Amino acid sequence: MSNGRRVLITGANGWTGSHLCRLAQANGAEVFGASRTGSMVSGVASHRMDLTDPSSVSETLSAVRPDWIWHLAGLVPNAQPNIEEADFQNVNVTGTYNLLDAVRKVCPEARVLVASSSAVYGRSNNPDQPITESASLQPQSMYAASKAAQDMLASSFHHQYGLDVIRGRTFNQNGPGEGTNLVCGALAWQIARIEADLQEPVLKAVTLTPARDFSDVRDVVAGYWAAAEHGKSGEAYNICSGRSVQVRQIAETLAGLSVRKDVKITETGPEPGPTAILNQVGSFQRLKSCSGWEAGIPLETSMADLLDTCRAQVLVSAG
Repeated sequence: MSNGRRVLITGANGWTGSHLCRLAQANGAEVFGASRTGSMVSGVASHRMDLTDPSSVSETLSAVRPDWIWHLAGLVPNAQPNIEEADFQNVNVTGTYNLLDAVRKVCPEARVLVASSSAVYGRSNNPDQPITESASLQPQSMYAASKAAQDMLASSFHHQYGLDVIRGRTFNQNGPGEGTNLVCGALAWQIARIEADLQEPVLKAVTLTPARDFSDVRDVVAGYWAAAEHGKSGEAYNICSGRSVQVRQIAETLAGLSVRKDVKITETGPEPGPTAILNQVGSFQRLKSCSGWEAGIPLETSMADLLDTCRAQVLVSAG
């Protein structure tokens, strides 16, 4: 049964979006998905929407008239071939402007969560200390700059037009369905190939040194829901675990979960450059204080579930 709340999820057919769709359905919402391709998500009314086309965005919002919107759609590095740096600005920045401007005109009472990223924080001056939402934004790449601009656009639409907009600054995610463009997915995919005798028993990582704040994607979407339900309009909320895990530990965990006990772990290089972020950990206390949310799925569970999805995909791809 529906609880009467109509929710729209942009990027609904993506990794995080599909998990959020399932959570919203479980919570009784009437769920609508929007994506550039209009791809169907099970049980979700799907709409084709091009964020770079204002009329397309307005038409979708007019058709759905959502109470809540989660804006997850956007470009991320290495997600698809031939992404130019300008594409990050066109989709992430202009697309977010088009969405918020359409909300202002079509459904100004809707609550909007814009999915930002911990990339906006860049290199922390105190890398061993949790980053809070009051930290300055210091993006280190064109992608990070596009997310920082998206984040500031969301804040501006709240202050200038009174829109009910909040920002979810998500740190690194992992878990079932993660793509090979992300570090955990790339490592798990190799383990699955090794088990299928499609790769020598050597688990390769560019570098094992960096440490990141990882949360399971299922915890992340629960955080999105908690922020939408309890967050204060105009605020930003970190969605993170509050602890950092080195890539080496990720690799060792996956190797330990493998049925193959002869897996060796190696670095392919190059070493991280001078602008690389070697350690990043966030504070989730603001979101916990208003909603009680915190990440709870252990790393080993996330990696086991991710490895299972990779094993299934390798079997399919192998014929």
